[in-house]
Amino acid sequence: ATGHDVYSVAISGDGEYIVAGSDDNKLYFFDKDSSTPEWSSNLGDDVRAVAISEDGDYIVAGAYNAKVFLFGKDSSTALWSYDTGNLNIETIDISADGEYIVTGGEDSDVRLFSKDSSTPLWGYSTGSMVSDVSISSDGEYIIAGSKDNKAYLFDKDSSTPLWNYGIGGQVWSVSISADGEYITAGGDGEKVYLFDKNSSTPLWSYDTGEDLLSVEISADGEHIVAGGI
Repeated sequence: ATGHDVYSVAISGDGEYIVAGSDDNKLYFFDKDSSTPEWSSNLGDDVRAVAISEDGDYIVAGAYNAKVFLFGKDSSTALWSYDTGNLNIETIDISADGEYIVTGGEDSDVRLFSKDSSTPLWGYSTGSMVSDVSISSDGEYIIAGSKDNKAYLFDKDSSTPLWNYGIGGQVWSVSISADGEYITAGGDGEKVYLFDKNSSTPLWSYDTGEDLLSVEISADGEHIVAGGI
C-alpha cells in the first residue's frame, strides 16, 4: 500500500510490469512477481496519469505540477521531462512500441511527443480541458476527448484534426483499437459511440440512459465496454 490515493494504474501488454501514480507525488514501478516496487520516483506533485509501453520498457507520467515525464524501466531517473506551463496533466498514453506519447489536460492542448525528445512534435488546442487521449498501437492515430463536447481524431503527422464530432456534452473518455481503425467515445451525452477512423459520422450510438465516465475498445475493435455514473 502507498498509504495514499492511487489515481492511475497501467499494465504492460505482456502483463510483466505495472505502474501506478499516487497523491504522495510518486510514480511506482512494479514487476508482477512482487508487491515491493522495483523503484519509485517523486514527481513533485500528484501523479494523475500513467501509461506503459507494451513490453514495459518505457513509462510516461503526468503530474499536477503541469509536467510530463518519460522513464525507462531500469531507472527511477527520468529520461526527460516537459513543463506545459501552469495547468495540470489529466491524461496520457503511449504507443505499444514506446515511440510516441500523447498528453492532454487543463490547458486544453493535445500534445504529441517522440520518446527521443522532450520537445513536442506538435500541439493542438481544443479550447477547453482535454479529458482523455488514446493512441493506436503503432502511434499513427490519436483520439482525444474534450470539455468542449467534441472528440478529435488526429494522424500523428499533423496537428490538424482529421475530423471532430460533437456528442452534446463533455467527452469524458475515448479509446482506439490497436490498428487505429475503430474509435469509441462517451461522456455527458448519455451515449456510447463507435466510429470508423475514415468518417466523423458514427457507425452507431447506443443510449445508456446515464452519463459515461469510461469507455474502452478491445485491441481488435470487436468489443466495447462502457461505465457510467
